[in-house]
Amino acid sequence: MIRWKANFKGQEVVGIGLEAGNIERLMNGEPVRVPAASMGLPFDILIHYGRDKDALVAELESLGAPLPEPKPIPDGGA
Repeated sequence: MIRWKANFKGQEVVGIGLEAGNIERLMNGEPVRVPAASMGLPFDILIHYGRDKDALVAELESLGAPLPEPKPIPDGGA
């Protein structure tokens, strides 16, 4: 995995590049946590995987993560 933070086209951007091994871990139900200190951020980043939205929510629930109220994603959202 590579992690970076930079000014990209006039805007602060955080980038995380995942290798095949990271993807395999995610697909095996092992979330990847990026510590805040490693990127100079005020919060950690948790990357997780699911085949669909329901699987993503189920994984977060199994981790005991607080879930916000669902909101529709506007067209073109990622």
